[in-house]
Amino acid sequence: MREEPLVPGVELLESMRSVGYSFNAAVADIVDNSIAAGARHIDVLADTVSGSYVCFFDDGSGMDASGARDALKLAGTRNFVRGETDLGRFGLGLKTASLSQGRRLTVLTKQGGVVTGLQWDLDFVLRTGNWSIRVLEEADIDAAPQSELIRRGDHGTLVIWESLDYLLASAHDVSGWMSSRLSELRNHLGLVFQRFLEGRDALRLSVNGIKVSRIDPFLEDNRRTQVSPVENVTIEGHPVVVEAFTLPHASDLTTSEGKREDLGARMREHQGFYVYRNRRLVSAGGWLGLAKQDELSKQTRVRVDIPPELDHHWQLDIKKSRVEPPQAFRQRFRQIIDQVKIKSTRIHTFRGRQSEPTDFTFLWKVIEDRNGFRYEVNSDHPSVQAVRSALPRGAAGTFENLLADLATCFPAADVYARMAGNQQREVPLLVETAIAARLRALRDGGAIDTEPARMSEALGKIEPFNSVENLRDLVTEVWKEV
Repeated sequence: MREEPLVPGVELLESMRSVGYSFNAAVADIVDNSIAAGARHIDVLADTVSGSYVCFFDDGSGMDASGARDALKLAGTRNFVRGETDLGRFGLGLKTASLSQGRRLTVLTKQGGVVTGLQWDLDFVLRTGNWSIRVLEEADIDAAPQSELIRRGDHGTLVIWESLDYLLASAHDVSGWMSSRLSELRNHLGLVFQRFLEGRDALRLSVNGIKVSRIDPFLEDNRRTQVSPVENVTIEGHPVVVEAFTLPHASDLTTSEGKREDLGARMREHQGFYVYRNRRLVSAGGWLGLAKQDELSKQTRVRVDIPPELDHHWQLDIKKSRVEPPQAFRQRFRQIIDQVKIKSTRIHTFRGRQSEPTDFTFLWKVIEDRNGFRYEVNSDHPSVQAVRSALPRGAAGTFENLLADLATCFPAADVYARMAGNQQREVPLLVETAIAARLRALRDGGAIDTEPARMSEALGKIEPFNSVENLRDLVTEVWKEV
């Protein structure tokens, strides 16, 4: 038996472009590298007129000539050991992310005042048939887009994407297309790097001069958010930190929160696990195959922090956009899901009510049987009794038919659709004159015949009077009219 080298053809570079990067995921991979290099300022700069380039400039440590060449190797050096805060994984991100969007990748990097310029040009490689990078001369460096940025300061790196065939996707309106993608990108980066964009030493990240603002998927600043105790699940001596959040009902969101896509009509699809690696979001939403998304649990989000030492257990992919939980966690995660879903369900089911028998009298009641549930008008409600007692003889049957029709035609499907879209329900306010008129109807109908004080106490447990702050004063005033 003998060995012989089998060198892959240069066409492999073309194949690598189909790993499946989205534009947002590809940009996030470049930002990862900048953060790993200690950058405190990162600027994404794109040509929104002709779409000729997308650049990334950071003020990180930069690289010397040897380090730059190593960075452009397809998997880096064999003996490279990643630091504890490194956001990389396979040593492929810079190359695969960049070439997934364009056919030319240029890296200009500066360390100790010395600039190194290297370039992968896919067309050049295919034309020559050689695995060769281009080494840029001073004139080449000066001709590169945004190259003046690398001339400033003593260190930093400028990554340049050009020949953006995949990114532009033959767009007819390049300017509109690029502007739209950059707008989406700001939101994506604000979510993925949220924890780097907050605090005293926050990272400054911008896209075409517009600051990227952090997006907190858990609404920790909203006082209505419910937070479960932190739980540590250990595997191979490494802790996985789990913390569950139940987001507020739509009516308790601030104006700015209510405008967010993930808190509006599409909230349902954003429920589930948010998995972070070294504080960087790698998987947003979904129950990782452990549960189904449903309407009543859409307020539930669970933050999971995994250390890089457990990457192999979580099957983290090259794009750092998908994870698969190890078997050791699955059973515990199912238990966590069951616990936190209960809180979300309570937000939607009988808000402010108890589903079991209570001392309160509601206008509608829920009837449950083995075939499902239905709503009926509560015939014991004082307002219903007052109308019934005031009807002339012979009209009772018509009234009972009306109650039955109201129950049959209750627009449950429409209510569900509107609530699923987080559409706000407008409840008309009952002014004092309207409340007084209803009290007179109850008084004259004889549905409740008691003293004002006891009457106030009784009505305080009946809809809609239970929401009237000065109910006792109104009851006293109406009863004095007799």
